[in-house]
Amino acid sequence: MDARESNEWERRLRSALEPNGEAVERVIAAAMSPRRRRPYGAIAAAALVLVSAALVWVYLAHEATPVHAESIQLEYVGTVGLFEFPDGSSWIVSPGAASQGPDTHLNLIVFEGDKP
Repeated sequence: MDARESNEWERRLRSALEPNGEAVERVIAAAMSPRRRRPYGAIAAAALVLVSAALVWVYLAHEATPVHAESIQLEYVGTVGLFEFPDGSSWIVSPGAASQGPDTHLNLIVFEGDKP
């Protein structure tokens, strides 16, 4: 490729990449014209406040009532445990038998050093 061919390719490339005057004027006019502001920030802030308020409401409305340990009495007779609840119901638990009570599940927390 000689210098003349190189100049021809360069000229063709420049003419292809150079924008026409009409396009330049349109871009400048759009950039300089006053635009309407859209309230995206205010909408996002309002949505954040609403979602936060909804989460707090759900948390407070569905907050579990804790069972106080002092409301349940536990008595041991040998290896048999008797749980008595304030409503009058009771469960009997022993190592060789299934639990007797309103449910077949039993969650028991025993701290080391606790004795009947």
